[in-house]
Amino acid sequence: MTLLRTHWAAVLVAALAVTALTAVFAVAGTGNHPSVAHARPNHLPYTVVSNSTADAILAFAAAGVRLTPRSKSATITTLGSRGDALEVDIFGDPQRVEAAGFHDYLLLNGHSVHFPRTCGTAMHYAERWKGNIRVIAHCTAARGASAAWLRRAERALARLP
Repeated sequence: MTLLRTHWAAVLVAALAVTALTAVFAVAGTGNHPSVAHARPNHLPYTVVSNSTADAILAFAAAGVRLTPRSKSATITTLGSRGDALEVDIFGDPQRVEAAGFHDYLLLNGHSVHFPRTCGTAMHYAERWKGNIRVIAHCTAARGASAAWLRRAERALARLP
């Protein structure tokens, strides 16, 4: 009988230890695990769709950038320049875009961060927005001409309402 009580006591102590460790890890959170998705702020820099894909193509053509289709979904159309130095995304209804899971943030070292505005950062991308149109400059694809590509993008975006 004493052996049985000792066995059950050991099982009970082990179960309590597992429960305590589970509680500690649950309270501590997922902090440093890169495979765990972190909550990102739900925010887009526009509230109304003001430009179409045709508007973007015309504005960039006027700035000397020919855009060709890359992908299209129900909420986002992506166009690209020669050599993919620029990616131009035309976003639809912001509520549908966010509901589809898009956020204008990157996950870097466990933190949600905005794209940088200039090249030369460790992320190799620079971003610009005008209304519902976003331009991403792929700094490495631009091969040293990223500043010129960003100026072209800014001239094109300035032509949009």
